[in-house]
Amino acid sequence: MLTGIAAFLVMQFVSAVWKLDDSSGTMTNKFSSLARGEYLGFLIGRNLLTLPAYILLGTAAALVVRPAFELPPLRKASWRRPLPTAGAAFAICAAIHGFAGLRLLHTRPYFINEQEFGRWHYRIVDFIADLTGPGFLMAGFTVLPAIGLVAACVWHLRRFGRKSWIASGSAAVIIGTTALVARIDNHGNTPASPGSARPNLIVIGSDSLRGDKLGFAGHRPGRHDGPAAVGVSPTIDALAARSVSFERCFTSIASTLESGIQTMASVYPHTHGIRQMYPDRKSVASATRTIDPLAARFAAAGYDTAAIGDWCAGYYDIMPMGFEDVAVSSFDNFKIYMSQVVLMSHFIIPLYFDNPVGHSLFPEIRSFAQFVTPEVVTRRVEKRIASASRSQRPFFWHVFYSCNHLPYGSPEPYAGMFADPDYAGPHRSKVAFDIDRFIGGTDLESKWKALPEQDIRRIRALYDGCTRQFDDCVARILASLAANGLENNTIVVITADHGDDLYEPGVTLGHGLTLDGGMHSYHVPLVLHVPGVEPRRIGETVRLLDLAPTLAGLAGIEPAAAWEGRDLSGWIRGDSPPQDLPVYAETGFPFIQFSVPGVERPALAPMDEMTFIDKSFNYQFVVKPEYRERIVQAKPRCLRTRDWKLVCTPAADGSRHFRLFHITGDPHCMNDLAESKPKVLAAMRGALEAWIDQHIETPIGAIFPDGEPTMTE
Repeated sequence: MLTGIAAFLVMQFVSAVWKLDDSSGTMTNKFSSLARGEYLGFLIGRNLLTLPAYILLGTAAALVVRPAFELPPLRKASWRRPLPTAGAAFAICAAIHGFAGLRLLHTRPYFINEQEFGRWHYRIVDFIADLTGPGFLMAGFTVLPAIGLVAACVWHLRRFGRKSWIASGSAAVIIGTTALVARIDNHGNTPASPGSARPNLIVIGSDSLRGDKLGFAGHRPGRHDGPAAVGVSPTIDALAARSVSFERCFTSIASTLESGIQTMASVYPHTHGIRQMYPDRKSVASATRTIDPLAARFAAAGYDTAAIGDWCAGYYDIMPMGFEDVAVSSFDNFKIYMSQVVLMSHFIIPLYFDNPVGHSLFPEIRSFAQFVTPEVVTRRVEKRIASASRSQRPFFWHVFYSCNHLPYGSPEPYAGMFADPDYAGPHRSKVAFDIDRFIGGTDLESKWKALPEQDIRRIRALYDGCTRQFDDCVARILASLAANGLENNTIVVITADHGDDLYEPGVTLGHGLTLDGGMHSYHVPLVLHVPGVEPRRIGETVRLLDLAPTLAGLAGIEPAAAWEGRDLSGWIRGDSPPQDLPVYAETGFPFIQFSVPGVERPALAPMDEMTFIDKSFNYQFVVKPEYRERIVQAKPRCLRTRDWKLVCTPAADGSRHFRLFHITGDPHCMNDLAESKPKVLAAMRGALEAWIDQHIETPIGAIFPDGEPTMTE
């Protein structure tokens, strides 16, 4: 029997190692080569550290499989021979393993590799439910295995007496916590009335969520049947209808880390000093000393502060920004990335050890990007809301999801909800994204521009599905606030760090790479639901830079002197009239340098040549010193007012090339007016260069003392 169990587990271990070697061998970028070369010893060590899991599973399997041999079919003498007994034990282990995998599809489908989204095995559980009803799944995946576990424990007690109690208890812990514990439902908590007049605040965001791609903003997806009939964001639309929504909110940089610091500390990237997504230790330390984050001010006022999110929120591991509790997924640390790859290859880890026992053995799995999904984030928020309702301590939380981030790989039903079911191209469940070419190549612009129209429609549909997934996460959070009696004392904010270009005129795909087109990757939603405040729409231009001062103003928190944003709380309450604010913006890390007619742009190397893994900085990806200033100098910048946009593109010879656009009549900015509107150009150029060179923000009233000129002036 033990031979059969051991053979099954050895097969699992060997197949995991083979899968890991095969997957890494197909990658051609510098970092995969580095993992196989310099970090080979680390990878081997991580594989060996999974052995305790196999040993524990072997022990549990022995305790469960042994009683099976007392069942009538296995009692026959022929099964007592070594080889048939080993074969029977192997088969029983395989059956249990298959059952556990099937149960995973029902209870935690997000653990399945994202490449499998939409494939046949995702439909098995749904097929069973359609035939038998949801009650059968409850009985099959919870009650039935519980009965089997209890029967195995009873058998051991009767066969071996009290000495077997410890062994049986171990089996119960190992198996019961992994396969039998039902989902905890926090909605049974007794709601608590607010214990303080101070409002709670929860900022909910999705990485890359565009401000114009929500239903209340006028977006209508191409498909309207079935679940798609209510649109991409029914919950957020309903929330916006009873909230204050800003129709034109922009980030100053469309890159998550830099934008996140800007949002929570109300300072421009040139002020906090982090100008691209791979900063070094010195830059992070300097930024930490420079900023006065909003969360720290809430914490000083007695608030519970927390950042909760998945891999897109991993930047909080680099920059905690004053939050007392950070529960996010780590991604950019190279060793964490390699550890994730190893443990996901050993699929017994997510299958059997996503529980307190497993977390004590492998604590890092709680922050792995593939383990911490939007579903996991939402469950964590629901549990925290239930706890907050009991403690009655006011809270300020930032909940940040990866839902809308490239490659737009949401699970079903979201992936196909807005898509053409007859599509047969490469982007079926997500954007077919070649990571090797992205980080190691320089020719992506021409390839992205050549994408066929049917592929573009599919990518947009995938994006809409991601938005619907985020909307459902928001719905659960709002429902949890209501169930716990907190909705009438909680300010809820819906926003993002940046948007994405989705093949609008003048742009292709991605974010933070260009300031061309309609600046869709810089346009973010901003909805503030403030209980007791009359709902309204504000059309004046604002910035993410203004969010921190606004939330402080709404909560009665003293603003920081270092904040560069504007407090909009008076606009929200109706105490002061809105006015357009200037948008100064820059690009992020130059994965791609898009061409500009008539401009030879400064030459930069691919990402894997410009970065290295800094062992002294927790194995983070870091830009090499010789490229740091070159990246900043090569950044395009822009100034956007209500009606005009000026884009500055640095040239290889050190000069600056300017393009001017009239937004009102040319929303996609396709017609350059720099030559025909010299007065507008001169006024905006002076303000933009003062921001670039001297870090001075010039208000619109100072740029145009007589008001913004029209096209005829």
